[in-house]
Amino acid sequence: MTDTDSKAEAVPRKPRKWLRRGFVGAVIVFLGLQLVPVDRQNPPVVADIVAPDDVKHILRRACYDCHSNETRWPWYSYIAPGSWLMAHDVKEGRNYVNFSEWGDYYDETDTAIMFQDECWDDIESGEMPLWFYLPLHPEAKLTDEDIATLKRWWGEEVNEEVAEDDASSSEDEEEDSSEPAQANAG
Repeated sequence: MTDTDSKAEAVPRKPRKWLRRGFVGAVIVFLGLQLVPVDRQNPPVVADIVAPDDVKHILRRACYDCHSNETRWPWYSYIAPGSWLMAHDVKEGRNYVNFSEWGDYYDETDTAIMFQDECWDDIESGEMPLWFYLPLHPEAKLTDEDIATLKRWWGEEVNEEVAEDDASSSEDEEEDSSEPAQANAG
């Protein structure tokens, strides 16, 4: 065996040594990341959205994990860095729309109309639920039937409110038109 043969054998050992060190370092960093605290609290439900049972079922299944104070925190929400991403997404979702505090912002008569204003465009365009949420939560995917149910709900509520507004406008017009006649009579 020559001097060059022994050097050739020694070369492959160095990359293995660095790979092993790199792997151990990565494991240490990963374990250290687990020590960074993440806020996974669910505040109390103070004023849940008022909606028919079928609508509420759809919202709970597809929306509540990010848009309510009733988030289900699965096992992977305890493993960094995914835990940070999920906590951030939930915080952002609750800030945008929070069904657990909905009644603090809108009264029951405005619920469907405000749902249309706040949520409908994102649902109809397919932006919600988020694409990266669906692979781990396939039950959250909105079917055509779910979308039709939501649309029918807010559509019925809007139609009822329009009818009520029309009725009160008609009453106001009748009162306004009768006042000059009474003034002329006197």
